[in-house]
Amino acid sequence: MMSRKISCSILTPERSLFEGDVDFVIVQAHNGEMGFLINHAPLISELGVGEIRLREGKSTEYLVVEGGVVEIKDNRLIILAESAMKKSELDPQEIEAKLKELTELKDKEYAKFSNERYLIQLEQEKFKARLKVAMK
Repeated sequence: MMSRKISCSILTPERSLFEGDVDFVIVQAHNGEMGFLINHAPLISELGVGEIRLREGKSTEYLVVEGGVVEIKDNRLIILAESAMKKSELDPQEIEAKLKELTELKDKEYAKFSNERYLIQLEQEKFKARLKVAMK
């Protein structure tokens, strides 16, 4: 009998974060959430900053991804992330402290549309996504 699972790999340039068979995957694409079940049509999409949920039976594993691409073809899902972390690697207190630091930095005398301000906002988005996953 054929497996009713999706073979899933999550990789960053530094390491492999996940390798295994799952029932269902939800990723944060650049324009919203995207879900994958068995026999999904072939697709390549850009990833945004946000959470990944891997559903296997009754358990769900949470990760946070910060950019990259997702590809599915023949029930093989590959996520090539610029950066990614498992929920277990995230410390909510540490993330909240970093967010506070970024907010204070942004509130300083930066011009409304300066490059620094934009970069700080991008960092804030990353840490907010990390916090969401850390608190699951």
